Amino acid sequence: MSKELAYPRRQKQDWSSYLYILPMLVIVIFFWIIPILISVVLSFTQYNALSTPRFNGVENYKALFEDRIFRQSLINTLIFVITVVPGQTILAFLTASWIDRKGKNPATQFVRWAMFIPSLASVSIVGIVCRILLNNPSSPLNTLFSLFGLNPSLLLGSEKAAFPTLIVIEILIGSGYYMVIYLAALLDIPHSYYEAAKIDGASQFQIFWKITFPLMRPMTLLVILLGSISAFQSFDLVYTMTGGGPGRSTTMTAMVYLYLYSFKYSKIGFAMAIGNVLILVIAVLTIVQRRLAGRKENVLY
Repeated sequence: MSKELAYPRRQKQDWSSYLYILPMLVIVIFFWIIPILISVVLSFTQYNALSTPRFNGVENYKALFEDRIFRQSLINTLIFVITVVPGQTILAFLTASWIDRKGKNPATQFVRWAMFIPSLASVSIVGIVCRILLNNPSSPLNTLFSLFGLNPSLLLGSEKAAFPTLIVIEILIGSGYYMVIYLAALLDIPHSYYEAAKIDGASQFQIFWKITFPLMRPMTLLVILLGSISAFQSFDLVYTMTGGGPGRSTTMTAMVYLYLYSFKYSKIGFAMAIGNVLILVIAVLTIVQRRLAGRKENVLY
């Protein structure tokens, strides 16, 4: 027996296919992985962006969890997440289902664009516009509220009303983007499912509850994950509308707190510790979502 038959040649690895992912890999390494590693290192130092970083162990993390304002900002962030994410998910799902069921007509087209256009604009711009509408005595919103004897400027000036106001605005801004995601998923459901259900005499509610809702579960998990990550990183709207106030920490979120310590107080090491805590929380959420999405019952069809 020849040596070639006894020991077949090993095929050479073709590395050319990896060239297609090389640009994205470089972007991920330089703009994600390296900055995260740098933030981890700086979180164990005393650094103000001007002097040389000085190692101080876990003192930043100790001070972080002893800080009352940080604990309050973390609580505010969690409240923001558990209120905004369900609100915008439900609103986006119901709106997308209504548009898909009604088809193309002037009413559905108006609702689609009215909900989606705010998601195209910068959140900072939307926040500034909303602040002007709420605080300007001559704004149309102020005129509308005055008909009912209400003063909209009190919504941002009140410690009790400021945070709920931000939550409602964030739900309205984000729901349009997730509505489009739901619409794309609804178009993938075969119409034969609905036709068979109608032949069997199922009502519209039964079709929605037994067909549409279960088949949208994987997409719902994705929307919840994306919404949670976005809510944890909420900064633009809060900073432009309230700056964390009124008061000292009424609407303070973790990202606003991180910004203040990074660019206002120049305590970079402490700010990096805040960022690492947020990264850890978001990573845990991502792992949980992947576990839930990987279950067999979450297969679309």
